[in-house]
Amino acid sequence: MLTGLRELITRDWVRYLQSAIDIINKCAREMDVVSKEAQTASLSTTVFNTGTLDPGVYRVSYNARIAVAAGTSSSLTVTITWTDGGVTQTQAGAAITGNSTTTQQNNTMLIHIDKATDIKYATTYATSGSPAMKYNVYLLVEKIG
Repeated sequence: MLTGLRELITRDWVRYLQSAIDIINKCAREMDVVSKEAQTASLSTTVFNTGTLDPGVYRVSYNARIAVAAGTSSSLTVTITWTDGGVTQTQAGAAITGNSTTTQQNNTMLIHIDKATDIKYATTYATSGSPAMKYNVYLLVEKIG
């Protein structure tokens, strides 16, 4: 059995280590990452796999890119949905219509959610001509505060 544990670490070290823990606890924490590649259809509204969330501020980020350009034209829109104050909120990015493999869109938003509500994502896809457009989308949810 260990004796004299109080002498192993000074009070100053305890304060320092506690302040480091406090800083780490205030940092953003990744809650879920979604990677969808070579998609050829809209993604229906899907709940991020975060488990039950506490109310607070979250950061939602996404990157969408045309992986294969359509023969004629294409369009892709990413939509994020959440509940704040009992009211459903939705934010959609501008339609991505460049129809080139260099066409991409990034977006980051801060949202406030109610207790035990879900954060959701969806895409709206349209393509014309052959080949059909394919896209990649990567999404991230982080707890901020």
